[in-house]
Amino acid sequence: MSLQTHQPGPVPLTARVLFLGDSVTDNGLYIAYLEAYFRHGQPKPGLELIPLGVSSETASGLSEKRHPFSRPCVHDRVENALEITKPDWVVCCYGMNDGIYHPLSEERFQAYKTGMLALLKTIKAAGAKPVVLTPPPFDAASFAFPPPGIGEDGKPDYSYLSPHREYDHVLGAYAHWLLSDPPPEAEGVIDIRTPLLQATASRRAQQPGYSSGDGIHPNAFGHGVMARTLLAELFGEDVTGMPDLAAALENWAGLPLVLQRHRILADAWKEHVGHTHPVKAADALPLEEALAAARRLEREIALIDERKSEERSL
Repeated sequence: MSLQTHQPGPVPLTARVLFLGDSVTDNGLYIAYLEAYFRHGQPKPGLELIPLGVSSETASGLSEKRHPFSRPCVHDRVENALEITKPDWVVCCYGMNDGIYHPLSEERFQAYKTGMLALLKTIKAAGAKPVVLTPPPFDAASFAFPPPGIGEDGKPDYSYLSPHREYDHVLGAYAHWLLSDPPPEAEGVIDIRTPLLQATASRRAQQPGYSSGDGIHPNAFGHGVMARTLLAELFGEDVTGMPDLAAALENWAGLPLVLQRHRILADAWKEHVGHTHPVKAADALPLEEALAAARRLEREIALIDERKSEERSL
């Protein structure tokens, strides 16, 4: 089931859209695919996508004992991020880390609910429109399970290194809450979990042993599924003719430049806004330099399609 709640309509193509999330958003390939889609064919110069994911991050503030450092929490940076980026819309994708890879518990579930509701209220108070994505699934079939650690109580102590085998039940519960009882502060809730599950099942039916990624992070095909879902449900685009968005975009000569531009901006924005992850983006440019580099790449990207159009007209 895919729901959008009390959403006033598609995001206008003249908006600043901020993306907050954990390592899936820090990788941000789905955001780069969105950028590529809008830059290829019919560029939307008024649409600005701002990638601002941080690996290991949560909305709940929880962290498993076996994590090498206390997980960063979005609440430590969100007000600064909103003040600096001044977005019109904010897309939030949390949940994978919020259950800290343990079995479902009411205490952890409540921490996720509390964290998400507080995040949406903060975004709303800043004058932006928040949109929530359901957590992506945990794909146990793509994960190599080492034995879990043992806690002080003698029971298994799960972590991102050794998740509970049924951890996807936790993410399913989180997604069900968002879809069945949508937070009133959210402009919409978009289900990315179901399309990813369906796409993985379809691939696995054709290719037994298919790996959707590492179990936690989707592969390029999965990021394409996420981008395709957002194009349809967030931006109102007709993508029925692009069942495999990633493959379609891989054939475009401009994609490498879009990916380069995305990485430059993602690292620069992340370090400019600030975060509590102990590992910093060592190659991050100062924001103004990154924005200037992005503009140069935009011109190169536009030239690719212009040259292609000229060749076809000859």
